[in-house]
Amino acid sequence: MLDESLLHRLAADITPSDAVRLRLKKRLQRSIEPTALLRSVEAVKPSSAIRLTLKERILGALPSASLAEDLRRIKESISLPASRIFSLRQLILGRLAPENDEPFMHGSLKWVASFAVFLLAIRAMPLVFLVPPTKADIGVQLIPSGEDVSVFVGGLWRNVPSAEVIHGPLMIRTAGDSKATVILNDDGVIRLGTDTTFKLHDIGDRPQFALSGPTATLVRGQVWVLGLLPPVVEGISVETLHGTVDINSGSASVREDGRNMTITLFDRGATFHQGSRTAFLVSGEKGIANASDTLSILKLSANAFSDPFVSQNLEQDAVHRAEIGKLQQERRARMAGILPTSILYSAKRIAEQVDVLFTLTHDGRTEKRIQQADTRLSEALALVKEGQNTEAVIPLTEYRDSLVAMAGGTGDNLVKYLLRKQIADASSSIDPATSSGKIQLVRTAILDVSASIPDTALQSKDIEGYVLVSKLTEINHMLSAQSDLSGALLAYADVSPYIKALLSEKDGAHPLLQKEARSLLVSTSSLIKDAAKGSQNSIIVAAETDLSQYVPVEPSGALVSEAELNATIDAIVQRIFIFKAPLSRYNQLIHEMGELKGNPNRGTLLRRLYRALPELGLGEYVLTEIKSFGDELKGR
Repeated sequence: MLDESLLHRLAADITPSDAVRLRLKKRLQRSIEPTALLRSVEAVKPSSAIRLTLKERILGALPSASLAEDLRRIKESISLPASRIFSLRQLILGRLAPENDEPFMHGSLKWVASFAVFLLAIRAMPLVFLVPPTKADIGVQLIPSGEDVSVFVGGLWRNVPSAEVIHGPLMIRTAGDSKATVILNDDGVIRLGTDTTFKLHDIGDRPQFALSGPTATLVRGQVWVLGLLPPVVEGISVETLHGTVDINSGSASVREDGRNMTITLFDRGATFHQGSRTAFLVSGEKGIANASDTLSILKLSANAFSDPFVSQNLEQDAVHRAEIGKLQQERRARMAGILPTSILYSAKRIAEQVDVLFTLTHDGRTEKRIQQADTRLSEALALVKEGQNTEAVIPLTEYRDSLVAMAGGTGDNLVKYLLRKQIADASSSIDPATSSGKIQLVRTAILDVSASIPDTALQSKDIEGYVLVSKLTEINHMLSAQSDLSGALLAYADVSPYIKALLSEKDGAHPLLQKEARSLLVSTSSLIKDAAKGSQNSIIVAAETDLSQYVPVEPSGALVSEAELNATIDAIVQRIFIFKAPLSRYNQLIHEMGELKGNPNRGTLLRRLYRALPELGLGEYVLTEIKSFGDELKGR
């Protein structure tokens, strides 16, 4: 065995002294110090004069002081404190290995590390500049009103004391005086009346193309349905014992009592299916179906719209439309992100290309490209909202070209499905509240894309018919609520060249859209005549002449002089305003309009009566009667 003292002496002999250790440490530090890099940095470092000149040029190029302040805050938020930088430097130097004798390996490691950092920065660009797809976050909600609202879950009825989110199909029941409201994402609202049993089947968000069965079933009772969907997607479908009601955009009441089903339209239109039969109803009409497979369509009386149940629901519909429209606009604005007018827009487009480059699957790249096309549409809509119509043309052109290129000659079913889904969603961005020029930009782009996609259910005439109905609704609102005659005439001049083609029975728009448009044209004609008050302005006369071809011709009546017509109207007005109470005046008006039925000059008298009534509210009942009379003439 070795002597222990010998081992101690050997250990002492081979242990380096403090001086040797110090020399080794200095050599190691010199070997890892990047002297060449430091010399290169010093060589290319600009002088103080050059740095000052560059700083002044950059500050001068900034568009505003606010942007410079934003950049300064960003710099401060991402800058590390000096103590943290020092600790990181010590940590890195402590982990570096001594430089190898082979200079080639040292340089390779530097390039690899630099390239890795570069790739990491490139891959992070989409996270910085791109906005993830978002939706109007509403969900499906059940909101009870009263104490006797319950749902059928797990074989038992459970009371619903407060609002809750619905996660799947369920049965809803109201009892006593209680009511309930079901909000279907941003697609519509269903309000349950008292003593109603209702089963909700589908809680999916539109657009979707593989629906199986109706949205809901009305077992008994009454519901009010508000649809907020364009006609190019599946609507809200309510099944009853006597047929199914489909509503895309409009307001309707549906009642089922076991013997009859009654659907009443108070805004826009709906489609009713009963076996192999299909019927279209528009505002001011009521359909009654029974077990014998018969459907009777009747005209509503003028007082139907004044019913408290109807007026309250219409008011709630207006509020809900405004809220949903605001949410959709905010969603589109978030999706737009950085606009083409921003100096950072180029970085955003580079980030989009990087995002596609690092997506490995073909399906994934397809979805990314469609999302980016949708971003171009959102950018265009954001620019249009800001009044920058010229700037909006470029992203709209890119939207159209990119989707048309993807659709051309493709046999991929997934691509077709994604394209149809995107177009259906985009069609809901046609806001009827915007001006005609803005609608034309979006409509042209969507129609060009839809025409290039094979086997799509979207027809260009249907889109144009939908826009026509929306514009006519806006024109009527301008005339009745805002009294904006000049604006209404300009809006009508924009759509008048397309009306005749869209109302063609052979190759026009969808029959429901045609029926809605014809009903609205009758109202537009009456409202323009009322607003013009006998004016002979050439523009007004031209509009009235153009509208006359869409208004049903009244049957020839007895010749009556102007004096006799005026005397008849004056007598009716005097009899109405004998009464002081608004309700008494309303009852007298209804009686007077009933007396005019059968009068050969009924249409003329109704229009003059509408113009003669000064009291706000009474004229609306006369306008409803005029629309009903026009529908009667069309049915003859």
